[in-house]
Amino acid sequence: MNSEFSTTFWFKLYGLVQADADFYNQSVQSDITREEILSRIEDVVVEIVYQISNETPPFVQYRNRQNWGNVNYDPIVGLKMHEEPTFTTVSFGHGSSVTKFGLTLKLLSMIYKLLQSGQVATKRDLYYEEPNLFSSQTVVDQIVDDISCMLNVPRRWLNVVATSKGLVAGNLSFLDPDGQLVDCSLSQSGVVIPVLVDNIHNIKTKNAKFILVVEKDATFQRLIDQDFLASMPCIMVTAKGVPDVNTRIMIRKIWDHLQIPVLGLMDPDPHGIEIMCVYRFGSLSQSHDVESLALPFMKWIGVFPSDITRLRLPEDVTLPLNEKDKSKCQDILTRPYIAYHT
Repeated sequence: MNSEFSTTFWFKLYGLVQADADFYNQSVQSDITREEILSRIEDVVVEIVYQISNETPPFVQYRNRQNWGNVNYDPIVGLKMHEEPTFTTVSFGHGSSVTKFGLTLKLLSMIYKLLQSGQVATKRDLYYEEPNLFSSQTVVDQIVDDISCMLNVPRRWLNVVATSKGLVAGNLSFLDPDGQLVDCSLSQSGVVIPVLVDNIHNIKTKNAKFILVVEKDATFQRLIDQDFLASMPCIMVTAKGVPDVNTRIMIRKIWDHLQIPVLGLMDPDPHGIEIMCVYRFGSLSQSHDVESLALPFMKWIGVFPSDITRLRLPEDVTLPLNEKDKSKCQDILTRPYIAYHT
């Protein structure tokens, strides 16, 4: 990281290192019943019927999940949607969104059936029910998250889940959704986080002193291979890069039950810093579910950009920032949590 960016960037990020777990409450979001979610879907359909009966092109609206102006930073919970955000409109009367309008109604009907029957499906399952209709998995993923935002409930409460990619290892045991005991200390490469992570319970540890969140799977596996967990009583978690929802929920559940420090080990580059920010503050696209996803008590322990200079790393083991990296730095510096901490 060249000197032009490293000094300013690290100075403004310094406040992000600090975190006092005693300051934060446990998740405050109350469960919403299945009947209430079904009712919200029915309200959407009734409104569409009303629009058609009044000879108005039907449309649906939800809070814009891509606009940083729609969120503010609450130090207790992370990134939260404004009470009066701007909205995205998907209309049957607009050529640019008519296809998305139809797909939204199709997925709403599929979700309604899942909730009625009590069944659970992955986003992949939904795609393969109508692969020619949806054209790509990305389309399904985006619209399902839009529906989650529109109904103001976490996606998993719609009985739609995603395949987990995260791993957990160390001094931790829990009962999985099937009631089976899982002892993470017995695994040689980490236990895959359950898909129905909300349904794990009886979370226990014998002597773990902290949770270590590791950015990369390669680092996670190397620490296991070098017997790090044998000498350091802790729980280690990785999402293998950008954190998925299930990994973030898992960390949050462990902290809620054990109340031990959460430490983040990330690379000192824009990508690693972005990942740390997603863990700690939440993501823009999931700001409607911040209470169960963000980890505002997480402490970043490095590696810091300043360590490159402090440790006098040779130039041949570092890479200069390219224009994309610099753009990412500038983008991070404009976010609301940076202004709060500097």
